[in-house]
Amino acid sequence: MDPHALTAPFQFTKSMRREIYPAIDPKNPELSAANKTVLITGATGGIGGEVARAWATAGAKGIVLVGRNKALLDEPASAIKAISPSTTVLAVTADLTSESNVQRLFSEAVSALGAVDVLVHAAGSTTNGVVGDLEPDAWFRDYELNVKASYILVHHFLKVSHTGTVMFLGTLGASFTFPGMSAYSGSKLALMKLAEFLDAEKPDLRVFTVHPGIVAATETNRGMVVDALTPFAKDTGIQTGGLSLYLAQKRADYLRGGFISVNWDVAEMEAHAEKIREEKLLKLAFLVNGHARVKKAQVLNSDLRTDFYSKLALIKVFLAK
Repeated sequence: MDPHALTAPFQFTKSMRREIYPAIDPKNPELSAANKTVLITGATGGIGGEVARAWATAGAKGIVLVGRNKALLDEPASAIKAISPSTTVLAVTADLTSESNVQRLFSEAVSALGAVDVLVHAAGSTTNGVVGDLEPDAWFRDYELNVKASYILVHHFLKVSHTGTVMFLGTLGASFTFPGMSAYSGSKLALMKLAEFLDAEKPDLRVFTVHPGIVAATETNRGMVVDALTPFAKDTGIQTGGLSLYLAQKRADYLRGGFISVNWDVAEMEAHAEKIREEKLLKLAFLVNGHARVKKAQVLNSDLRTDFYSKLALIKVFLAK
C-alpha cells in the first residue's frame, strides 16, 4: 500500500514533504522566535503539543498553552522548560466557545507576557454522522469549536495585537464531500473563508490556514486521523510547528490569507511568491469562473499527472472501511 496515496494527489509543489526539513526546522536560526510570544490552543493534543515544542526550540520569549484540562497541560509545560529554560510558560484552561473565558485568557496572557504576537489555533472538533441522524446539537459541535471559537479568539486577539500573526488549523478535507463528514468539512470550509475575510478586512493582520497532513494518533494524543487513514499517517506534528515558525516571518507574507499544507515545500513556493500572491493561487476561488484555480494550482507541480477525481474515489473507499 502506497503511504503517499492520499497525499501526492494534492501536491502544490513538486517536492512532497512528510518530515521536517531545513526551511521549517525549528533549529534553523532564520526561524528564531527569541522576541516573540505565542498562544497555542489545543496544547494537550499531539499537534498543539508539537507546535509548542517547536516554538520552545526556536527560543520563544513566551508561550501560552491553552487546554481544557489543567493536569494535562503540565506535560507540555515541563517539556518547554526543559527545551528552553529562558522561555516564560503560562498554562491556562479555557472553554474557547465562551467569550468570557477567552477574554480572561488574553487578559492573563498579556499580564504575564506583556503581549501576544502569534496565535496558533490548534484545537478543533471532528464529528462524524449523516445529516438527519445526528442531533442538531451534535452536528453544530464542530461549528462551535472550529468556527465560533476561531472568531472569538481572533476578536480578542485583535484587541491586543493588530499586527500579529494568526494560524488556523484547516484540512484538505474541507474540499471533499464524504458522507458523514458534513459538520467537520463544512466547518473547516467556513474557517478558510473566515481567514480570507480577515486578510481582506484587516490588512495589518497576518492570517493563514494550515493543513497539518495526516498525523497518526497515539495512546497519549488523538492526532488528526481516523483509523482508516492510519496506513497513510506519515506526517508529524512538528511539521506544523516548524511551518508556524516560518509563517510568523515576514518572508511568508506572499501566503497571507491563503491555505497551505505542511506537505508543500516552502522554498519552492517562495520561488514563485509573486505569482502565488498576484494570482491568489492559494485562496478559494471555486465560485469565480468555475474551477479556474484547478489549472493554476499546477504551476508548481506541472510534472504531476493525476486523475484527481479517481483519487477522490479512492479516498472515499478507504474512509468507508
